Amino acid sequence: MTEITGGELFARALQAEGIEFLFGLPSPESDPLLLELPEHGIRLVPVRHEAAAVHMAEGLFKTTGKVAAVLGNPGPGSANLLPGVLTALHEGVPVLVITSQHRLGIVYPSSPATFQGQDQLDLFRPAVKWGGPVFEWGRIPEVLRLAFREMWNGRPGPVHVELPAPILYATGDDEGTPILPPTAYRGIGPQASQAQVAEAAQMLATAERPVVISGSGVDRAGANDALLEIVELLGCPVLTTMAGRATVRSDHPNYVFGFGPAGDQVRREADVLLVVGSRVGNLDVPYDQYWGDPSGQHLIQVDIDPRHLGVTRPLSLGILADARAALEGIAGQLRTMARPQRDGSSLARYLALDQEVRMSQAGPILEWQGPGIHPAHAVGAIGAVFGPDAIYTVDGGNTSLWAYSVLPPTRPRSYHSILELGMLGTGIPSAIGAKLGAPDREVVCITGDGAAGFNIMEMQSAARENVALTTIVFAEGSWTMEEPNELALYGKTFGTSQGEIRWDLVAQGLGCHSEYVDRIEDLEPALRRAQAHDGPSLICLRTDHDANLAVPEDMMARFFEVYSGPVPVEQPA
Repeated sequence: MTEITGGELFARALQAEGIEFLFGLPSPESDPLLLELPEHGIRLVPVRHEAAAVHMAEGLFKTTGKVAAVLGNPGPGSANLLPGVLTALHEGVPVLVITSQHRLGIVYPSSPATFQGQDQLDLFRPAVKWGGPVFEWGRIPEVLRLAFREMWNGRPGPVHVELPAPILYATGDDEGTPILPPTAYRGIGPQASQAQVAEAAQMLATAERPVVISGSGVDRAGANDALLEIVELLGCPVLTTMAGRATVRSDHPNYVFGFGPAGDQVRREADVLLVVGSRVGNLDVPYDQYWGDPSGQHLIQVDIDPRHLGVTRPLSLGILADARAALEGIAGQLRTMARPQRDGSSLARYLALDQEVRMSQAGPILEWQGPGIHPAHAVGAIGAVFGPDAIYTVDGGNTSLWAYSVLPPTRPRSYHSILELGMLGTGIPSAIGAKLGAPDREVVCITGDGAAGFNIMEMQSAARENVALTTIVFAEGSWTMEEPNELALYGKTFGTSQGEIRWDLVAQGLGCHSEYVDRIEDLEPALRRAQAHDGPSLICLRTDHDANLAVPEDMMARFFEVYSGPVPVEQPA
């Protein structure tokens, strides 16, 4: 019999689940676990704030599909995890949240005299899919299995395991608690039935005007190729949701931009819509004026989460299933079926309108002469330097809208933003997680200066860990997205001014290569130097406030409809 600590037993169980990274900070309560990580192929990445640890896990998962663990120390260290955990819950990001705890004799319940006597189980309960403590050494592998089973049940998400210090320090027989591989205790997710696949294929094959709408779940499931095969078999338009930008390249011949008049026309004229991996949330403006009369349309929706089916649009066929398996089945059926031969005239009409609107919106941007730097010009330069093969993490308000519109098409799982909870400050730590997961790819964070302030200290984490990423802070010194409402209603702004911050000097003090750019002609050379630097770089880009405010009116109007509801459509007299 060989005696091992609870820390080693837990590390073994983590290794069996494929965990390669733990983001967090050390403390005496968790030292027996941290000691064992290297021997079990797990890298400890210390952070400057625990919430950023979860955002790093988010970037890792969105890029690679790999799950990470995060660690919070008793009391404030665990509480600091919560903003990141709540974001992961909304984003469908699986992450193992570990909270360490003091000796059991003074917690559950804690008296008013207890130092850091927070009930962490209650604290995390609303923010995770499942949570539980380990109160006995021999149950360590079992409790971890309970957590991972719930993590992958339906839509993935964060789960919580509490580890009191005495359990990690305790020793026991290493042969007395078997550790099972995931295949020995977890099944595969829900699968579409053959009848559902056949019905969906029949509806699409007989449709006059089918359209496919791709959400971020297509990326998560690796269903991109199957989705595009369906599009090409049908010869139909394909739109993406805002969160699903990376799922279909915008230079695909059937792609139509979904957030403008062309996308509206596609949705309104469609008789059968196939929506995959999207809940059709508020950011997808799910109002009839953008989608058409639901009584004249058939909606097929494929999603892993039953709560997403039919939330904002009525269903004709809801398929609770893994997107890849369902789409591969539908594509297989379509290959064998007679399908209408489309002359492409409708698609050409949509594409022509799309191009016309884009050129109209681009006109003022292309004609803008300054002084200063237009954010769209800057995003164009960034895209030209780093290209379509980079991973982009986007953070902030108007800055994120410019990035969404101007960055080049990307590979799958290569454009990351927070579009359900809208959390700011995710960009820098998410970029670190993405780079750790894909060390051979270039990673670029584009962030507004408001968003950058939340987790700028993680640039020091990147410097310490030698994570070579490039962060560009669009700095015009204002919470610009908040200004239009204040100006429209009150004629003045309040609380929006940030003042000028030299983010390059901050980054320099944190050990990063940094530059300050206030002329557009200097941006590309600065980006090239950052690209060549072996380590993290930050460029403080002095963008023009008024240009940043001038997001195309139609795009901004749609964004504000998220908050206010649909603008009434004027009826003809």
